[in-house]
Amino acid sequence: MKLLVLGATGATGRLVVDQALAAGHTVRALVRSPQKLDAARPGLDVVSGQATDAGDVTQAMAGVDAVISVLGAGGGTVITDATRAVIAGAANTGVSRLVYLSSFAVLHDRLSGPAKAMAGLAMGAMVKDKTAAEDALRASNLEWTIVHAVRLTNGPTTGGAKPLPISATLRMGDTVSRTDVAAWMLAAVTDASTSRRSVAIAG
Repeated sequence: MKLLVLGATGATGRLVVDQALAAGHTVRALVRSPQKLDAARPGLDVVSGQATDAGDVTQAMAGVDAVISVLGAGGGTVITDATRAVIAGAANTGVSRLVYLSSFAVLHDRLSGPAKAMAGLAMGAMVKDKTAAEDALRASNLEWTIVHAVRLTNGPTTGGAKPLPISATLRMGDTVSRTDVAAWMLAAVTDASTSRRSVAIAG
């Protein structure tokens, strides 16, 4: 497959790119700072642009099979603006598959008491941005999968990332490694059962 990765220079994004290339996919990375990636790697196409710019995103989406967004919170409405840019790009290119990394902090009703306090105090602006992005996705015609990852770590690959039941309470102590999240998201791209679903995952 040919994949467009948004957020490819971030900690999780780099792992998505590495794993996708290792699996034989071709990857296009839309980034603000192309020098942060090795553009000489076979199968990797590094494109300069802004993930919040609908024109840049539309151009980057041309000819790909799916989009993986692992953008970190950049302040303000960065995530919402980038999501709307993907929706606009889908209308212009016909690319409809998106796997989008969100945060467990968005799932307020499922959080434990300490997790709710943390989400409200330390992550309030990010939660607001990601919630608006999710609302935009749900109102779109995209074949989206929203991944609510619990607290991310830089631990090794375990292959243990798994969906949590809807009844599960999400706690501050719940973790999952970034590399396992990357692997789960790559697998979800071709898993039709995850289309138009939001999934909380943990290690």
